[in-house]
Amino acid sequence: MNTHVRRVAGLLAAPALAATAVVAVSAPAAQAAPIAAPAGVDRAPAASAAAYLAAQPEASNIIRVFYSYLDESTTPPTPVEGDYLDYGLTIDAGYALDAVGGQTAKLTQITDALQAGIGDYAFGGSSRAKLASFLLAQGRTGADIDALVDALEGNISDDAGTLGRLVETTGDDWNSTLTQSYAVAALDLAASDEADEALAYLLGQQCAAGFFQEYLPAKDAADQTCDAESAVPSVDTTALAVLMLQGQKAGVAEELADATGWLASQQAADGSWGGNANRTGLAGWALGVSGNAAAAGKAAGWLRAHQLANAGTCATYAAKDAGAVTLDDLGFANAASGPLDQIDNSVATRATAQALPALLWAPGGAAAGATTVSATTKLVRAGSTQAVSLRGAPGDTLCVTAAGARTRVVLPASGSASASVKLPGGTRKTAVSVVDAGGETKTVAITGLGARKLPVSVATKIRKGKRLAVRVGGLVRGESVVVSYRGKKVARGKANAKGKATLRFKATKVGRGKLVVRGQFANRKNTKVVTVKR
Repeated sequence: MNTHVRRVAGLLAAPALAATAVVAVSAPAAQAAPIAAPAGVDRAPAASAAAYLAAQPEASNIIRVFYSYLDESTTPPTPVEGDYLDYGLTIDAGYALDAVGGQTAKLTQITDALQAGIGDYAFGGSSRAKLASFLLAQGRTGADIDALVDALEGNISDDAGTLGRLVETTGDDWNSTLTQSYAVAALDLAASDEADEALAYLLGQQCAAGFFQEYLPAKDAADQTCDAESAVPSVDTTALAVLMLQGQKAGVAEELADATGWLASQQAADGSWGGNANRTGLAGWALGVSGNAAAAGKAAGWLRAHQLANAGTCATYAAKDAGAVTLDDLGFANAASGPLDQIDNSVATRATAQALPALLWAPGGAAAGATTVSATTKLVRAGSTQAVSLRGAPGDTLCVTAAGARTRVVLPASGSASASVKLPGGTRKTAVSVVDAGGETKTVAITGLGARKLPVSVATKIRKGKRLAVRVGGLVRGESVVVSYRGKKVARGKANAKGKATLRFKATKVGRGKLVVRGQFANRKNTKVVTVKR
């Protein structure tokens, strides 16, 4: 091999593979330096997810995964539980932490552990491609790295019919367009003589619609390029190919444009791809680094809405779980029942590793998320339920507290939501406090009016034709007040800053009648008897 190792600025190295023959898709993130913050974003969600992810490796700096399933080969099916050291997921975590930055010490520890574990993981072409991509992108060199790349080059086909294809030399061959993308990134970083053939084979897997097909053709197929009739479109595969080609994008600009155009066309209105954090993270990141900040921002908003975040006193999640991104709606809902157990935490760790880089495009500006809150400025009934309007970064978690009660709200893709607040009894201003996951606090007050017999001062006798002054106290500034005499409204007004109002009307009918003074609501009133004389 060519032992000159080059570090390509901006290269996004390959995502993770499981340590078995079955490929596990994951979000790539290893590169020359952390991604610069796009304009107008909130870095808090990514920082929180990075802190969670950095805490997942065990003392060996490799992540241990826990699992359970039903073995249906037995009658009745037998529950099986276990755990293993997942080198593939550990590389995922390394990719993600490298992209986001801020976890340099942990990234170094992970990289050291993975380099020391080459012999424990890189047994075939797929795992060699992934590990070589990561270690080379981290600038690692030495005899063990050279040997790893040599072994990977031995997995690149020299046969005329499959020239450049990643293959396994022993056992089953589960390679796909995903693993081919890993190989392309690794061989390009190593400046390998096999790099051009591997790249040409990968580009042959792109279909006319722009996507990269999920499965490679049969090895004995005469045509080793995309077959439009049998091709299986894949968001994960296409996004990964886009990321793996970033180091060579000048030479494949047209292919990248077609791929990102197809990716953007597959995004759902809620910002996700299939309601899945793994797929959404990978696609959002690919579009983000390709300049489609709008689509990446929508993806980040959806991911943020599936992140375990505590805000203020709405501490729904255990401290150890804060920052984790759950796989989907069900995982997010289940997380509210208590701390993540070992199996659920393993699922969340994988989802977080794949979602973390895309969170860099979370909209919101400052770490607080630019939250705003508004409520009615009118005087309302004490004890009533009032709506509070909320606006902020899509996916941000807000805690709304008022009168000792609290409500947790996750903002949708629109960034707008509302919460209901139950006002206490009695006349008072109730402060509504809204704090987001970044610690930003906004407050608004709602004034509720309770029942009261209003103090009223009025002459009990007056001559016909004279104007009668009715002085009312016990009001609230701006409160409406109406005076009725003998069943007819004769005067109306509003309370001044001192909660008082003086209303006047002309006495036109001789006799004794009931005068009713009513405030903003019917339970705030008083009555007097007034006699009009000739």
